[in-house]
Amino acid sequence: MVTRGIARMLIRVAEHRWPVELRSGLRREWEAELHVLGEGGRRAAMLRFAASLAARRSGVAGDRAPFGSHLLRSALPLLVAPLVCIGVIVAGLNAMGALVDWVLVPYGGAWAFDLQLPILTMLVAASAVGLAVIADRLARGVRTNGWRAVVGITAPIPLAVAIDAYATGLDRQELDSLALDVPALALWISGLMLVLRGASVMASRGRVRAAWLLGAAGALVIADLAIVLAVFSHGLVGAETVINGIPQGDGLDPISAPLWLFVSYTGSALGLPRPTDGEIFIITDDVFMQPLLFLACTPYALAWAIRVVQSPSPARPLAAPTLATTID
Repeated sequence: MVTRGIARMLIRVAEHRWPVELRSGLRREWEAELHVLGEGGRRAAMLRFAASLAARRSGVAGDRAPFGSHLLRSALPLLVAPLVCIGVIVAGLNAMGALVDWVLVPYGGAWAFDLQLPILTMLVAASAVGLAVIADRLARGVRTNGWRAVVGITAPIPLAVAIDAYATGLDRQELDSLALDVPALALWISGLMLVLRGASVMASRGRVRAAWLLGAAGALVIADLAIVLAVFSHGLVGAETVINGIPQGDGLDPISAPLWLFVSYTGSALGLPRPTDGEIFIITDDVFMQPLLFLACTPYALAWAIRVVQSPSPARPLAAPTLATTID
């Protein structure tokens, strides 16, 4: 029973590697052959037959990648990419610290500390562009697109965040703070999925430049909304505490909410009255990693979603494999 179930699962994998118009006929033929092998008690032959169908070439002209290679080219990069993005942020923090402490402070003075966030943002952004170029190359020839591709791009991101939290050994207070970020992360991922789907649909119609513009603008709006939600989730919005007539600077005025993402990247309000210096400190102190994660992950996600829909369509299929060619 278990052997037959595994064989049928492999048959379903093999089926999806063939054009849609051939799948039902091939599936019936393969399942009939599985039935014959099962009736004869040839369980090992059943598994060999099903595994050979899943691992061999699909029979489509131009397709020379076996199943394992296809899985390696599609799933593995998307699983690893968010962890690489977290590594990029950590490397950027170290590089920024070294640059400020060893170069800017000795020669520029205390004002150099005001450049920490802009420098970190530029380092992460440059690395994110590099990851997008790599993703664009890796996504060429990958056949999975549509909502399956969108889910494949976004699902590993919260998994990577959880792995990072476990690996760094966060204490109880840090875990409580991370829990406050969950609503913002969920909002960002949900919105990013819609943006990626919209960009991929536009790219599939040949409007690649418009897809990039839509993706970049949509991702910016979603990230801004997510940061606003993160600030509210941390309980930072409200009237500031006043002790003996002295404001303590512990509250945020929501009127400046649309600027909070920009503040997170630059540490500046561009001379506007809001947010104040105290509010900027609160935002950048409590909501620090989320905007960097958004910045690091968005470019490669867009590059992958747009590239996969530009992969060439399958050519005319060749002859399907039979029992004689797979078992013998």
